[in-house]
Amino acid sequence: MADKITLLAGTAQPVNTPFSTFSPLAVDFLDALSRTIRAEEKGEEIAAFGFWCRRAHVEGLKKRHSCPFPRLGRGLIFHLAPSNVPTMFAYSMALGMLAGNGNLIRLSQRRGEIEGRLCDLIARVLDRPEFAPLKERTAILSCPRDSGTISSLLSACDGRVIWGGDETVAAVRALPMPAHAVELAFPDRWSMCILCEQALDQMDGEQLAGLARRFYNDTYLMDQNACSSPQMVVWQTGGGGEDTRKRWWEAVAEEARRRYPLGPFQAERKYERFCLAAMETGCVAGLDRYGGNLLYVARLSQLPDDLTTLRGGFGLFFQWESETLEPLLDRLTPKVQTIACAGVDGVSLAQQLAGRQARGVERIVPVGQALEMDTLWDGHDIIAELSRILAVEV
Repeated sequence: MADKITLLAGTAQPVNTPFSTFSPLAVDFLDALSRTIRAEEKGEEIAAFGFWCRRAHVEGLKKRHSCPFPRLGRGLIFHLAPSNVPTMFAYSMALGMLAGNGNLIRLSQRRGEIEGRLCDLIARVLDRPEFAPLKERTAILSCPRDSGTISSLLSACDGRVIWGGDETVAAVRALPMPAHAVELAFPDRWSMCILCEQALDQMDGEQLAGLARRFYNDTYLMDQNACSSPQMVVWQTGGGGEDTRKRWWEAVAEEARRRYPLGPFQAERKYERFCLAAMETGCVAGLDRYGGNLLYVARLSQLPDDLTTLRGGFGLFFQWESETLEPLLDRLTPKVQTIACAGVDGVSLAQQLAGRQARGVERIVPVGQALEMDTLWDGHDIIAELSRILAVEV
Protein backbone atom coordinates (compact mmCIF):
# COMPACT_ATOMS: atom_id res chain seq x y z
CA MET A 1 0.00 0.00 0.00
CA ALA A 2 2.75 2.45 1.00
CA ASP A 3 4.37 2.30 -2.43
CA LYS A 4 1.12 3.61 -3.95
CA ILE A 5 1.07 6.72 -1.77
CA THR A 6 3.11 9.91 -2.25
CA LEU A 7 3.29 12.22 0.77
CA LEU A 8 3.12 15.87 -0.28
CA ALA A 9 2.95 17.62 3.11
CA GLY A 10 2.64 16.73 6.78
CA THR A 11 3.18 13.21 8.09
CA ALA A 12 2.42 9.79 6.65
CA GLN A 13 0.42 8.63 9.68
CA PRO A 14 -1.56 11.52 11.17
CA VAL A 15 -2.91 11.10 14.68
CA ASN A 16 -6.59 11.46 15.56
CA THR A 17 -6.34 13.44 18.81
CA PRO A 18 -8.77 16.38 18.48
CA PHE A 19 -8.30 20.04 19.28
CA SER A 20 -10.94 22.52 20.35
CA THR A 21 -12.64 24.31 17.47
CA PHE A 22 -10.78 27.44 16.31
CA SER A 23 -7.81 26.49 18.47
CA PRO A 24 -5.15 29.22 18.79
CA LEU A 25 -2.65 26.90 17.10
CA ALA A 26 -4.87 26.39 14.04
CA VAL A 27 -5.56 30.13 13.77
CA ASP A 28 -1.83 30.92 14.13
CA PHE A 29 -0.92 28.35 11.47
CA LEU A 30 -3.42 29.66 8.94
CA ASP A 31 -2.28 33.22 9.55
CA ALA A 32 1.36 32.20 9.10
CA LEU A 33 0.41 30.41 5.89
CA SER A 34 -1.48 33.50 4.76
CA ARG A 35 1.56 35.71 5.36
CA THR A 36 3.84 33.30 3.51
CA ILE A 37 1.51 33.14 0.52
CA ARG A 38 1.03 36.89 0.37
CA ALA A 39 4.80 37.44 0.51
CA GLU A 40 5.72 34.89 -2.16
CA GLU A 41 2.79 33.95 -4.38
CA LYS A 42 1.51 36.00 -7.30
CA GLY A 43 -0.93 33.49 -8.80
CA GLU A 44 -4.52 34.67 -8.35
CA GLU A 45 -6.01 31.39 -7.10
CA ILE A 46 -3.39 30.74 -4.42
CA ALA A 47 -3.35 34.42 -3.46
CA ALA A 48 -7.13 34.26 -2.93
CA PHE A 49 -6.68 31.37 -0.50
CA GLY A 50 -3.95 33.27 1.32
CA PHE A 51 -6.25 36.25 1.73
CA TRP A 52 -9.08 33.98 2.96
CA CYS A 53 -7.04 32.40 5.77
CA ARG A 54 -5.66 35.65 7.20
CA ARG A 55 -6.21 36.11 10.94
CA ALA A 56 -8.86 38.84 10.71
CA HIS A 57 -11.10 36.69 8.53
CA VAL A 58 -10.66 33.54 10.62
CA GLU A 59 -11.38 35.45 13.84
CA GLY A 60 -14.61 36.66 12.24
CA LEU A 61 -15.59 33.07 11.50
CA LYS A 62 -14.78 32.14 15.09
CA LYS A 63 -17.27 34.71 16.38
CA ARG A 64 -19.97 33.29 14.11
CA HIS A 65 -19.43 29.79 15.56
CA SER A 66 -19.23 30.70 19.24
CA CYS A 67 -20.78 28.05 21.48
CA PRO A 68 -21.60 28.09 25.23
CA PHE A 69 -20.39 24.47 25.58
CA PRO A 70 -16.95 23.00 24.96
CA ARG A 71 -16.63 21.88 21.33
CA LEU A 72 -13.98 19.48 20.02
CA GLY A 73 -13.11 18.02 16.66
CA ARG A 74 -14.20 14.48 15.85
CA GLY A 75 -10.68 13.15 15.34
CA LEU A 76 -9.22 12.44 11.89
CA ILE A 77 -11.13 13.54 8.78
CA PHE A 78 -10.54 12.18 5.27
CA HIS A 79 -10.92 14.75 2.48
CA LEU A 80 -11.34 13.76 -1.17
CA ALA A 81 -10.42 16.90 -3.09
CA PRO A 82 -11.88 17.74 -6.52
CA SER A 83 -9.57 17.86 -9.51
CA ASN A 84 -11.32 20.77 -11.27
CA VAL A 85 -10.75 23.39 -8.54
CA PRO A 86 -7.03 23.25 -7.72
CA THR A 87 -7.11 25.12 -4.39
CA MET A 88 -10.19 23.42 -2.90
CA PHE A 89 -8.09 20.86 -1.02
CA ALA A 90 -6.50 23.69 0.98
CA TYR A 91 -9.85 25.23 1.93
CA SER A 92 -11.12 21.81 2.98
CA MET A 93 -8.00 21.24 5.08
CA ALA A 94 -8.37 24.66 6.71
CA LEU A 95 -12.01 24.02 7.60
CA GLY A 96 -11.08 20.64 9.06
CA MET A 97 -8.38 22.29 11.18
CA LEU A 98 -10.73 25.02 12.40
CA ALA A 99 -13.26 22.32 13.34
CA GLY A 100 -10.57 20.81 15.60
CA ASN A 101 -9.57 17.79 13.52
CA GLY A 102 -6.56 16.04 12.15
CA ASN A 103 -6.84 15.91 8.38
CA LEU A 104 -5.92 13.39 5.70
CA ILE A 105 -6.30 15.03 2.29
CA ARG A 106 -6.15 12.98 -0.90
CA LEU A 107 -5.13 14.73 -4.12
CA SER A 108 -5.37 13.35 -7.62
CA GLN A 109 -2.25 11.80 -9.12
CA ARG A 110 -2.91 14.15 -12.05
CA ARG A 111 -2.51 17.24 -9.87
CA GLY A 112 -1.31 20.38 -11.58
CA GLU A 113 1.17 23.16 -10.97
CA ILE A 114 -1.13 25.13 -8.65
CA GLU A 115 -1.64 22.18 -6.30
CA GLY A 116 2.10 21.53 -6.30
CA ARG A 117 3.03 25.10 -5.39
CA LEU A 118 0.40 25.30 -2.67
CA CYS A 119 1.45 21.94 -1.17
CA ASP A 120 5.04 23.19 -0.99
CA LEU A 121 3.93 26.34 0.84
CA ILE A 122 1.81 24.35 3.32
CA ALA A 123 4.64 21.86 3.91
CA ARG A 124 7.14 24.61 4.68
CA VAL A 125 4.89 26.26 7.26
CA LEU A 126 3.96 22.90 8.84
CA ASP A 127 7.69 22.17 9.21
CA ARG A 128 8.16 25.10 11.59
CA PRO A 129 8.78 23.82 15.15
CA GLU A 130 5.87 25.76 16.63
CA PHE A 131 3.43 23.91 14.37
CA ALA A 132 4.68 20.38 15.13
CA PRO A 133 1.37 19.40 16.83
CA LEU A 134 -0.49 20.34 13.64
CA LYS A 135 2.00 18.57 11.39
CA GLU A 136 1.49 15.29 13.25
CA ARG A 137 -2.26 15.68 12.60
CA THR A 138 -1.96 16.51 8.88
CA ALA A 139 -1.31 14.40 5.78
CA ILE A 140 -1.63 15.69 2.24
CA LEU A 141 -1.01 12.82 -0.11
CA SER A 142 -1.49 11.55 -3.62
CA CYS A 143 -2.66 8.01 -4.30
CA PRO A 144 -4.66 5.93 -6.78
CA ARG A 145 -8.42 6.31 -6.75
CA ASP A 146 -9.08 2.57 -6.50
CA SER A 147 -11.46 1.49 -3.75
CA GLY A 148 -8.84 -0.61 -1.95
CA THR A 149 -6.49 2.30 -1.37
CA ILE A 150 -9.26 4.69 -0.33
CA SER A 151 -10.86 2.07 1.95
CA SER A 152 -7.55 1.56 3.72
CA LEU A 153 -7.25 5.29 4.38
CA LEU A 154 -10.86 5.55 5.55
CA SER A 155 -10.54 2.74 8.08
CA ALA A 156 -8.67 4.99 10.51
CA CYS A 157 -10.86 8.07 10.03
CA ASP A 158 -13.65 9.58 12.10
CA GLY A 159 -15.33 11.24 9.13
CA ARG A 160 -15.01 12.10 5.46
CA VAL A 161 -15.58 15.13 3.26
CA ILE A 162 -16.22 14.31 -0.40
CA TRP A 163 -15.86 16.95 -3.10
CA GLY A 164 -16.61 15.70 -6.59
CA GLY A 165 -19.10 14.70 -9.23
CA ASP A 166 -22.20 12.67 -8.49
CA GLU A 167 -20.50 9.42 -9.55
CA THR A 168 -17.50 10.08 -7.31
CA VAL A 169 -19.73 10.82 -4.32
CA ALA A 170 -21.75 7.63 -4.89
CA ALA A 171 -18.59 5.51 -5.24
CA VAL A 172 -16.97 6.83 -2.05
CA ARG A 173 -20.21 6.59 -0.09
CA ALA A 174 -20.25 2.86 -0.82
CA LEU A 175 -16.94 2.42 1.04
CA PRO A 176 -17.24 1.52 4.74
CA MET A 177 -16.18 3.74 7.63
CA PRO A 178 -16.24 3.18 11.39
CA ALA A 179 -19.83 3.26 12.69
CA HIS A 180 -19.34 6.54 14.57
CA ALA A 181 -17.87 8.40 11.59
CA VAL A 182 -19.66 11.33 9.96
CA GLU A 183 -19.89 12.34 6.31
CA LEU A 184 -20.22 15.54 4.32
CA ALA A 185 -20.71 15.24 0.56
CA PHE A 186 -20.57 18.05 -1.97
CA PRO A 187 -21.66 16.67 -5.38
CA ASP A 188 -22.29 18.39 -8.72
CA ARG A 189 -23.98 21.76 -8.37
CA TRP A 190 -24.94 24.60 -10.71
CA SER A 191 -25.03 28.37 -10.21
CA MET A 192 -26.16 31.55 -11.94
CA CYS A 193 -26.11 35.34 -11.79
CA ILE A 194 -29.04 37.78 -11.66
CA LEU A 195 -28.44 41.34 -12.87
CA CYS A 196 -30.88 44.22 -12.53
CA GLU A 197 -30.93 46.00 -15.88
CA GLN A 198 -31.96 49.33 -14.38
CA ALA A 199 -29.16 49.27 -11.79
CA LEU A 200 -26.49 48.56 -14.39
CA ASP A 201 -27.93 51.18 -16.74
CA GLN A 202 -27.30 53.82 -14.06
CA MET A 203 -23.64 52.84 -13.53
CA ASP A 204 -20.87 54.98 -14.93
CA GLY A 205 -17.93 53.42 -16.76
CA GLU A 206 -15.79 53.01 -13.66
CA GLN A 207 -18.57 51.35 -11.67
CA LEU A 208 -19.39 48.97 -14.51
CA ALA A 209 -15.72 48.06 -14.94
CA GLY A 210 -15.49 47.29 -11.22
CA LEU A 211 -18.52 45.02 -11.41
CA ALA A 212 -17.09 43.31 -14.51
CA ARG A 213 -13.85 42.72 -12.61
CA ARG A 214 -15.73 41.02 -9.78
CA PHE A 215 -17.78 38.97 -12.26
CA TYR A 216 -14.54 37.85 -13.93
CA ASN A 217 -13.29 36.63 -10.55
CA ASP A 218 -16.46 34.57 -10.11
CA THR A 219 -16.21 32.96 -13.53
CA TYR A 220 -13.07 33.12 -15.67
CA LEU A 221 -10.73 32.64 -12.70
CA MET A 222 -11.79 28.98 -12.45
CA ASP A 223 -13.01 28.63 -16.07
CA GLN A 224 -16.51 28.30 -14.54
CA ASN A 225 -15.51 24.85 -13.24
CA ALA A 226 -16.40 25.65 -9.63
CA CYS A 227 -19.91 24.65 -8.58
CA SER A 228 -20.54 28.22 -7.44
CA SER A 229 -19.43 29.83 -10.73
CA PRO A 230 -22.35 31.28 -12.73
CA GLN A 231 -23.23 29.46 -15.94
CA MET A 232 -26.21 31.66 -16.82
CA VAL A 233 -26.93 35.38 -16.50
CA VAL A 234 -30.55 36.37 -15.88
CA TRP A 235 -31.47 39.97 -16.64
CA GLN A 236 -34.31 41.46 -14.61
CA THR A 237 -35.53 43.86 -17.27
CA GLY A 238 -37.10 47.30 -16.99
CA GLY A 239 -35.24 50.60 -17.01
CA GLY A 240 -32.51 49.54 -19.39
CA GLY A 241 -32.45 47.58 -22.61
CA GLU A 242 -30.28 45.89 -25.18
CA ASP A 243 -27.73 48.72 -25.05
CA THR A 244 -27.28 48.13 -21.31
CA ARG A 245 -26.68 44.44 -21.82
CA LYS A 246 -24.24 45.07 -24.66
CA ARG A 247 -22.34 47.63 -22.57
CA TRP A 248 -22.09 45.09 -19.75
CA TRP A 249 -20.73 42.29 -21.90
CA GLU A 250 -18.22 44.65 -23.52
CA ALA A 251 -16.94 45.52 -20.04
CA VAL A 252 -16.60 41.82 -19.18
CA ALA A 253 -14.77 41.16 -22.47
CA GLU A 254 -12.37 44.02 -21.75
CA GLU A 255 -11.58 42.52 -18.34
CA ALA A 256 -11.02 39.14 -19.98
CA ARG A 257 -8.79 40.72 -22.61
CA ARG A 258 -6.51 42.05 -19.87
CA ARG A 259 -6.42 38.94 -17.70
CA TYR A 260 -7.58 35.73 -19.39
CA PRO A 261 -4.96 33.42 -20.98
CA LEU A 262 -7.10 32.22 -23.90
CA GLY A 263 -5.52 29.31 -25.78
CA PRO A 264 -6.66 26.80 -28.42
CA PHE A 265 -7.94 24.36 -25.78
CA GLN A 266 -10.20 26.94 -24.10
CA ALA A 267 -11.49 28.25 -27.43
CA GLU A 268 -12.29 24.77 -28.72
CA ARG A 269 -14.03 23.64 -25.54
CA LYS A 270 -16.10 26.83 -25.41
CA TYR A 271 -17.32 26.40 -28.99
CA GLU A 272 -17.96 22.71 -28.42
CA ARG A 273 -20.13 23.41 -25.36
CA PHE A 274 -22.09 26.06 -27.22
CA CYS A 275 -22.80 23.69 -30.13
CA LEU A 276 -23.83 20.93 -27.74
CA ALA A 277 -26.24 23.24 -25.91
CA ALA A 278 -27.71 24.52 -29.18
CA MET A 279 -28.38 20.97 -30.36
CA GLU A 280 -29.61 19.42 -27.12
CA THR A 281 -31.61 22.09 -25.27
CA GLY A 282 -33.68 23.54 -28.12
CA CYS A 283 -33.63 26.86 -26.26
CA VAL A 284 -30.67 28.68 -27.83
CA ALA A 285 -31.82 31.51 -30.12
CA GLY A 286 -28.43 32.90 -31.12
CA LEU A 287 -24.86 33.69 -30.16
CA ASP A 288 -23.16 37.03 -29.54
CA ARG A 289 -19.36 37.18 -29.42
CA TYR A 290 -17.33 39.83 -27.66
CA GLY A 291 -13.59 40.26 -27.87
CA GLY A 292 -13.28 37.66 -30.61
CA ASN A 293 -13.27 34.27 -28.89
CA LEU A 294 -12.91 35.69 -25.37
CA LEU A 295 -16.63 35.82 -24.58
CA TYR A 296 -19.64 33.94 -25.92
CA VAL A 297 -23.18 34.94 -24.90
CA ALA A 298 -25.77 32.34 -25.91
CA ARG A 299 -29.19 34.01 -26.01
CA LEU A 300 -32.07 31.83 -24.80
CA SER A 301 -35.53 31.93 -26.34
CA GLN A 302 -36.91 30.22 -23.24
CA LEU A 303 -35.72 28.46 -20.13
CA PRO A 304 -35.17 24.71 -20.32
CA ASP A 305 -37.05 22.59 -17.80
CA ASP A 306 -33.70 21.62 -16.29
CA LEU A 307 -31.50 24.69 -15.85
CA THR A 308 -28.47 22.56 -15.04
CA THR A 309 -28.25 21.38 -18.65
CA LEU A 310 -26.91 24.87 -19.44
CA ARG A 311 -23.20 24.24 -18.96
CA GLY A 312 -20.93 27.12 -19.83
CA GLY A 313 -17.20 27.33 -19.28
CA PHE A 314 -14.13 29.19 -20.53
CA GLY A 315 -16.23 32.34 -21.04
CA LEU A 316 -19.49 30.87 -22.37
CA PHE A 317 -22.60 32.27 -20.67
CA PHE A 318 -26.27 31.66 -21.30
CA GLN A 319 -28.49 34.76 -21.18
CA TRP A 320 -32.18 35.07 -20.42
CA GLU A 321 -34.23 38.25 -19.90
CA SER A 322 -37.50 38.66 -18.03
CA GLU A 323 -39.42 41.31 -16.12
CA THR A 324 -40.31 38.73 -13.47
CA LEU A 325 -38.31 35.94 -11.90
CA GLU A 326 -41.36 33.70 -11.50
CA PRO A 327 -40.54 31.28 -14.37
CA LEU A 328 -37.06 30.89 -12.91
CA LEU A 329 -38.25 30.07 -9.40
CA ASP A 330 -40.20 27.05 -10.63
CA ARG A 331 -36.99 25.48 -11.95
CA LEU A 332 -34.79 25.67 -8.86
CA THR A 333 -33.93 22.03 -8.23
CA PRO A 334 -31.61 20.78 -5.46
CA LYS A 335 -28.69 21.00 -7.91
CA VAL A 336 -28.92 24.82 -7.98
CA GLN A 337 -26.46 26.20 -5.44
CA THR A 338 -25.48 29.88 -5.71
CA ILE A 339 -27.14 33.01 -7.06
CA ALA A 340 -24.76 35.94 -7.49
CA CYS A 341 -26.62 39.27 -7.69
CA ALA A 342 -26.06 42.88 -8.69
CA GLY A 343 -28.80 45.46 -8.21
CA VAL A 344 -31.05 42.82 -6.66
CA ASP A 345 -32.04 42.79 -2.98
CA GLY A 346 -30.61 39.48 -1.74
CA VAL A 347 -32.67 39.46 1.46
CA SER A 348 -35.92 39.94 -0.45
CA LEU A 349 -34.92 37.24 -2.92
CA ALA A 350 -34.15 34.82 -0.08
CA GLN A 351 -37.53 35.54 1.50
CA GLN A 352 -39.20 35.00 -1.86
CA LEU A 353 -37.47 31.64 -2.24
CA ALA A 354 -38.40 30.61 1.28
CA GLY A 355 -42.01 31.62 0.68
CA ARG A 356 -42.05 29.50 -2.47
CA GLN A 357 -40.52 26.59 -0.53
CA ALA A 358 -37.82 26.37 -3.19
CA ARG A 359 -35.96 23.06 -3.24
CA GLY A 360 -32.78 24.62 -4.58
CA VAL A 361 -30.39 27.51 -3.77
CA GLU A 362 -28.18 27.57 -0.69
CA ARG A 363 -26.37 30.86 -1.24
CA ILE A 364 -27.25 34.36 -2.42
CA VAL A 365 -24.16 36.56 -2.66
CA PRO A 366 -23.08 39.82 -4.32
CA VAL A 367 -21.27 39.48 -7.64
CA GLY A 368 -17.61 38.92 -6.78
CA GLN A 369 -18.25 36.60 -3.84
CA ALA A 370 -19.47 33.47 -5.63
CA LEU A 371 -16.16 31.65 -5.13
CA GLU A 372 -15.55 32.89 -1.59
CA MET A 373 -15.39 29.78 0.57
CA ASP A 374 -17.45 29.82 3.75
CA THR A 375 -18.04 27.63 6.77
CA LEU A 376 -21.67 27.52 5.62
CA TRP A 377 -21.71 25.64 2.30
CA ASP A 378 -24.40 23.80 0.35
CA GLY A 379 -26.72 24.21 3.31
CA HIS A 380 -24.23 22.62 5.74
CA ASP A 381 -22.58 24.17 8.78
CA ILE A 382 -19.20 22.56 8.18
CA ILE A 383 -17.71 23.50 11.56
CA ALA A 384 -20.73 22.11 13.43
CA GLU A 385 -20.86 18.88 11.45
CA LEU A 386 -17.15 18.14 11.72
CA SER A 387 -17.05 18.76 15.48
CA ARG A 388 -18.91 17.59 18.55
CA ILE A 389 -20.38 19.44 21.53
CA LEU A 390 -19.68 18.37 25.11
CA ALA A 391 -23.15 19.18 26.45
CA VAL A 392 -23.36 20.02 30.15
CA GLU A 393 -26.56 19.83 32.19
CA VAL A 394 -26.50 21.50 35.62
